[in-house]
Amino acid sequence: DAVELRLADGGGPCAGRVEVKLRGRWGSVADDNWDMEDAEVVCRQLGCGSAAGAYLASARFGVGDGPISLAVIDCRGDEAALWDCEVRGWGPYSAIHDFDTAVVCQGFTRLVGGDGACAGRLEVRQGRAWVGVCEGAVDANAAHVVCRELGCGVALAGPAGGWFEEPTLGSSPLWEEEFDCDGTESRLATCARRPPRNQSCAGHASITCSSYTGFRLAGNGSGCAGRVELEAGGTWGSLCAAGWDLPDAHVLCRHLGCGPAAAVPPGGAFGAGNAPPRPENLGCVGSERHLGECPTRVLGEPGCAPGHAAAVVCAAPRRWPSSAPVSVPGPVGAVGLSERAAAVARCPPCPAGSQRVRLVGGPGRCAGRVEVSVRGSWSGVCADAWDASDAAVVCRQLGCGMLLEVPDSARFGAGTKPLWPVALGCAGTEESLWDCPARGRPECQRGGRAGAICSELLSLRLAGGRCRGHLEVLHDGTWGRVCANGTGLAAAVCRQLSCGHGGSLVATPSSASAPAWLAWVSCRDDARSLWRCRSAPW
Repeated sequence: DAVELRLADGGGPCAGRVEVKLRGRWGSVADDNWDMEDAEVVCRQLGCGSAAGAYLASARFGVGDGPISLAVIDCRGDEAALWDCEVRGWGPYSAIHDFDTAVVCQGFTRLVGGDGACAGRLEVRQGRAWVGVCEGAVDANAAHVVCRELGCGVALAGPAGGWFEEPTLGSSPLWEEEFDCDGTESRLATCARRPPRNQSCAGHASITCSSYTGFRLAGNGSGCAGRVELEAGGTWGSLCAAGWDLPDAHVLCRHLGCGPAAAVPPGGAFGAGNAPPRPENLGCVGSERHLGECPTRVLGEPGCAPGHAAAVVCAAPRRWPSSAPVSVPGPVGAVGLSERAAAVARCPPCPAGSQRVRLVGGPGRCAGRVEVSVRGSWSGVCADAWDASDAAVVCRQLGCGMLLEVPDSARFGAGTKPLWPVALGCAGTEESLWDCPARGRPECQRGGRAGAICSELLSLRLAGGRCRGHLEVLHDGTWGRVCANGTGLAAAVCRQLSCGHGGSLVATPSSASAPAWLAWVSCRDDARSLWRCRSAPW
């Protein structure tokens, strides 16, 4: 009889109760001595990387209600399939489920170097190590598969490098094959593979995912003015006006082919919509291609007042005859933008489209070493003439609030990028570095690199260890604790820290004097980042 393997009730394909299909019926795997070697075989067989934990199902995912398919398993850890291990009991049996087994896998793919688990450089599991992937090894279809596997929605950008800080090529191992996906696979590990067509690696693949799949303006009929609505998970909903501002509006208007934003009317100006507004706070700089690329935070945001839906009036009507919503492009064959709409939406804004700034090497997008990109080439900035006025402009340009600190040049490392051949003389009031006057070429005698730490920096850590300890969140420059219960928060934190796909909370009194920043935190079971969880205000 055909034998199949799956993980059930874990919220995804790489965590859950172990089940085997035997004689046409799914049943549990029972073992009172289930260990990491057994779990390793299950995870690798499913293309989910290495095992992160081996458990009794009753403690994590609940017990099964069908037969027992296999009982008492003993694996070495290197078998190709679970049934290649020593199996002392082949069912199906009618028995109690006290010893149903479960695993949590590390996954085959992860995105690192971004703010959360849904954006960053692509890494895949090779044996028991994570390795980088060249940008030539993945295409748009593979990027969509990665986002789907991680529970992060659809791919917005990728697989080109340059969006996130990259390690020096040759300093760490790289995946040696290309992925040939058709875009419908549930996991990257199941895609076909082929030898690389190019023996050189131009850069590390980077992918940005978003849960948003469409954007539109409603309540007016023109398509270029109205209530802001987003599509996520197949459902349309309005956006709360509390955090909606002009940079956000510029991004949406340009994406819809309506020019820049002309005005941001008060919340509710075009009606309330059919459901309570979504509480997301978007942090657009203004140069993003669409709202899905903007940093998004729900954590700590107050509830949205009823009917307080964001609104915008764009400066120009659409240049093509359509009042339909504009979708994020999907994998090949999926319904997305029309060809003319895609041409408009993908055009970078002028003149700043080829000029970007980022903070790298720090704990998040709002702290780190300053790097600027002109015409696609990233450069570091000399610290010799860098001061608080320059750093304040970077914080404002990135939508990262106010400047907290100008770190010393060694704080975030020297990086590997060449120096930008311009010294700036910002007054501190400019909206962008490109508005600051140039003061000639920097001498950079001390050789350090400029940095900035901004007030909107959000970071999290586990005090006491990399993957266990007191959860602490950095907010407004201070580390504080989090009060919560339930399983969703632990899973979201573990995913965001690349510590597996699940976790558990332990009630442990804290003797530290750190403040409690957050309470009543509520995360969906499939949340990939703490920042997307709801909570009481800070």
